[in-house]
Amino acid sequence: MKKLEYIVLGLLAGFSSAFLGLGGGVVMVPALIFIFGYAMQKAAGTSLATIVPAAFVGALTHYLIKNSNIHFISALYIVLGAVAGSRVGAVVANKVRSKVLKIMFGFFLLFIGLRQAGIFNIHGDAGIELVSVPAFVLLGIVTGLVSALFGIGGGVIMVPALNILFGFPIREAIATSVTVMVPTAAAGAFFHSGFDNVDHEAVRCLIPGALAGAVLGAILSNMTAPEVLRVILGAVIILCAVKMFLQGLRDKA
Repeated sequence: MKKLEYIVLGLLAGFSSAFLGLGGGVVMVPALIFIFGYAMQKAAGTSLATIVPAAFVGALTHYLIKNSNIHFISALYIVLGAVAGSRVGAVVANKVRSKVLKIMFGFFLLFIGLRQAGIFNIHGDAGIELVSVPAFVLLGIVTGLVSALFGIGGGVIMVPALNILFGFPIREAIATSVTVMVPTAAAGAFFHSGFDNVDHEAVRCLIPGALAGAVLGAILSNMTAPEVLRVILGAVIILCAVKMFLQGLRDKA
């Protein structure tokens, strides 16, 4: 039964990763903590290890559908910063108490959830067009840091930034974000593995569902206007944020 639960969780995480470019950790980390009883650090490392193959399949599907949606040069610059940010995030995650991380992640999820629900929604396909190599590298550093610290693929930072600040149309922001997630999540998973924060048995159960979800998510991302799903996902993330924040407050110092 537990194996089936892992498969379903992987399916949802892979879908959210490829459909909106958010990174499956937004779904996976809270589920691993609240359903399976993982510590924050273990949930982060396990989530990242699962995201790697799911993001690869999602990026490949996006490429096969419309390869021009992926900005490979921009992705390369973001990755350069993300690898360094991932290292810092993994180290910080193992020096901060789980209680503090849960509270921090709760606030982080709350902000993302409110934005997904449309409260902070800013339509910006034209964008500010802040396009420069240092800006892409800086985005990568922030993405990698957040990815390794909270066990997410970094898309919750990348997609809004690429869309609003860099002027990428939303589908190009999603496809590019999923592509960047592959090396970014791999770096975070590698660094977390050094701290024994990856449950390899769980990863083997999560990956099949995540791969299927990533293919489905990438296909639907190129067929469907995501506004309604964004609102639904935003509401779920807000609930997870509140629950994680309260859990953090209940934890012993």
